[in-house]
Amino acid sequence: MHYTIFELDQYRNHVMSWFRRIFCRLHLQHCHRCRERLTRLRLDDMLILDLKKSEQKMDIPENPLEYHRLCDIFHDEMKEHKSTV
Repeated sequence: MHYTIFELDQYRNHVMSWFRRIFCRLHLQHCHRCRERLTRLRLDDMLILDLKKSEQKMDIPENPLEYHRLCDIFHDEMKEHKSTV
């Protein structure tokens, strides 16, 4: 038996009952496949965190109209750059 992604997510977020958590921990000690899936979930978390940090650094305006205006400016500059190359 293997644990589902949902169950592994419960395990890593400590929302699984303590009883089930014990069995899951024992299973993870012997199951390479489930350990790998758990690792991928953790890597996904890291990626999401990195993306959130990048978004903050970009300082994207919350106003959708302002965001689209900036996108249009960027798009126009890219067109100009390509035409000069």
